Amino acid sequence: MSASSPTVTAREDMPLLRVEGLAIRFGQGEDEVRAVDGLDFEVAAGETVVLVGESGSGKSVASLAIPRLLPGTARITAGQVWFEGEDLLACPEARMRDVRGARIGLVFQEPQSSLNPIMTVGDQVGEVLVRHQGLRGAALRARVTELLEAVGIAEAARRLGDYPHQFSGGMKQRVMIAIALAGDPRLLIADEPTTALDVTLQAQVLELMRAEQRRRGMGMLFITHDLAVAHQIADRVLVMRKGRIVEQGTREAFYAAPRHEYSQQLFAALPSWEKRLAEGLRPTPSTDAETVLEVENLVVSYPVRSGFLRRLTGAVRAVDGVSLTIARGRTLAVVGESGCGKTTMGKGILRLAPLAGGRVNFEGVDLASLDARALRRARARLQVVFQDPFASMNPRMVVADIVKEGMDAQNIGTPAERARRVDELLEQVGLEARHARRYPHEFSGGQRQRICIARALAVEPRLLVCDEPTSALDVSVQAQILALLRDLQQRLGLSYLFVTHNIGVVAYLAHEVAVMRAGRIVEQGPVEEVLLRPRHDYTRQLLAAVPTIGARA
Repeated sequence: MSASSPTVTAREDMPLLRVEGLAIRFGQGEDEVRAVDGLDFEVAAGETVVLVGESGSGKSVASLAIPRLLPGTARITAGQVWFEGEDLLACPEARMRDVRGARIGLVFQEPQSSLNPIMTVGDQVGEVLVRHQGLRGAALRARVTELLEAVGIAEAARRLGDYPHQFSGGMKQRVMIAIALAGDPRLLIADEPTTALDVTLQAQVLELMRAEQRRRGMGMLFITHDLAVAHQIADRVLVMRKGRIVEQGTREAFYAAPRHEYSQQLFAALPSWEKRLAEGLRPTPSTDAETVLEVENLVVSYPVRSGFLRRLTGAVRAVDGVSLTIARGRTLAVVGESGCGKTTMGKGILRLAPLAGGRVNFEGVDLASLDARALRRARARLQVVFQDPFASMNPRMVVADIVKEGMDAQNIGTPAERARRVDELLEQVGLEARHARRYPHEFSGGQRQRICIARALAVEPRLLVCDEPTSALDVSVQAQILALLRDLQQRLGLSYLFVTHNIGVVAYLAHEVAVMRAGRIVEQGPVEEVLLRPRHDYTRQLLAAVPTIGARA
């Protein structure tokens, strides 16, 4: 807090944070949206309150209202936000600049977009210390180094001058936590801070946040759509739907017996081995099925250049001698931590990354030996569904043009036939033909992923490479996409190479699974065998890091 800030004394019987009757609107008249509709909750010092709900439930909007960071299109129409006895909604903006970063710390979902790409990590952490604590020079550098070491950044003093792109996703999230903690906040607001992380990094980040909370006595408002993560970190759980809290209770009471129908639906949507068995979907052994894809000793390497002249000084093997097979109508899941090479492997198979060695035999043809023209023809039978559906579509194209893009490139059918095919595909993936003239931004995340699946199916492929296609989706939307993929596989005989870090999705969908580490497959086999009776130490470590509705972190 700066010297000019007024002193506010909170009564001992008051919670650290109390939100009363909060209402937030977007738009006007018939277009008005009630994003938050009469929200009431409290957070005590040292307590973790988890807001659980799907996209559009209002949880992130509510969290942004607390530090007054709502977009200009939002209107707070009612309510009060009391923080340490002070109504933040009644404070002038100058006062809020003293509160943000000092008394309230913020950790956002996507560190890559939250960090400034042209500022060093040291400067970004130091910015808070300069603004709120007036540190300079050696004292500033020492405190920044201390904070980075506290969140687990190795060789922190050496890395102060590094930029965000020089850190992994997990390390960037640690930097974001260091920035949030720099001002010694009383309240930490964390909005989906682990959504994009693999299970081991997620476990590390959750433990880090818990440890810092215990050490500092902070209150924490944690926002997530992952019920397992909520179980790991919550003291109390609040379930939001359509701007309102429909259920709340202690962690123990909520997970023992969720009362509201919506809460029960969220639990029912969680993918798992048990759910698969309950639905009668136990995977059968692959016997006489035709082999669609056979990869032998695949190598993908990237050059390492250094010095002023950027001379080639070596190479990094991102994929180092990978071999696998996929049969018709089967799903092979590839799991592993961020940086293990699983996405690069998928790109190598598709010839979207340069191959340094190995064979990619697809339906009897070695893709590694094809020239550009022949490879373009082969890609009609080999398609990809990316992790981020919005980023993988042209925002200036309507859905009809996006879906028929592949048909246009492959010169499949007449214009009228392509138009009819677009309508058929949209209905096939659970959308409507009338959606064809809309733009991507007019759809939800789950609907956008359905559009991407329709685009991939347009050229009638035999194999789909699915790269984390459900990682950013809510549990109910994820369940819909998984059901869609399973239905399409059964009806069309599709094969899937499914890249993911979600073990629950693997257990529910896959027939076989391969575990990658440092560019190599360390274990592979039938999903039941690998997940329930793992042989490799790394596989056991990976499974142990998966958050479950069981023991707390």
